[in-house]
Amino acid sequence: MQASNFNFEVTRSLWHLYIENANYGNLGYDSYHNWRILQGRYILCFLFEYAATLGLIDVGYINPQGAQHDYSHIWGTDDLDFLSRYDGLIYFRLNSLGAYCLGLTSKYESNHIETKVKLSILPNFQITTSETLLAEQAFILETYAEKLSDQQWRLSQEKMLSAVEQGHTLSELKTFLTEGDDQPLPETVEGLIAKVEHQAQSLTLKGPAILIECADADIASTISKHELTKKHCMLAGQRHLVVKANSEATFRKALRQLGYGIPQV
Repeated sequence: MQASNFNFEVTRSLWHLYIENANYGNLGYDSYHNWRILQGRYILCFLFEYAATLGLIDVGYINPQGAQHDYSHIWGTDDLDFLSRYDGLIYFRLNSLGAYCLGLTSKYESNHIETKVKLSILPNFQITTSETLLAEQAFILETYAEKLSDQQWRLSQEKMLSAVEQGHTLSELKTFLTEGDDQPLPETVEGLIAKVEHQAQSLTLKGPAILIECADADIASTISKHELTKKHCMLAGQRHLVVKANSEATFRKALRQLGYGIPQV
């Protein structure tokens, strides 16, 4: 950027920036705010926190301690192991997605993780491999299966459900298993995947609610059926009513018209 004369400012008031002491370590002093100190650190932050997070670049990062020495002349930095955690960002590389987003290529094809190990998938949901898994492959199995040993895993319905709740798709698991085993997936495994896929979508979170206990079943029944209140609540058991949290005020108002009230807790 410096060679191409692409300049930018990080702040309009350098005197508001300082290290340790607002007087002695103020970055407004000459040589305390050179390009590498401010613009350079800003760019490292942008690359690390935004470009890399979006998958536009690949980065090489090391322990920031002692990685840079361009700030030692600034007052107050004698005891600092590093000026910024981004000091450890020493390399970055534009990848295929980044090149596409910058218009350097006309199309983008995502990288596919090849299964380089042989998997054996048994009807009892056990997965065995005779080789060491790559980090990406181990992560996939850790997401959906319980680890029995370095080379053995067992599919877990609980972990599979948890993965779907967190936004994963079981098609990822099925593709990984299918590509790793020359044999078709056992029917039990196919069945488990189909079952979890269906049941993970069977419930929908509609938001927080309030549980109200009535003095007796007759009151609960009356309120749950009355024209003024029934659309704001539902009967739960014999003496309890459930009301959506965002309908509490409306429910209380309707309840008072029926001659009932709920003390504030």
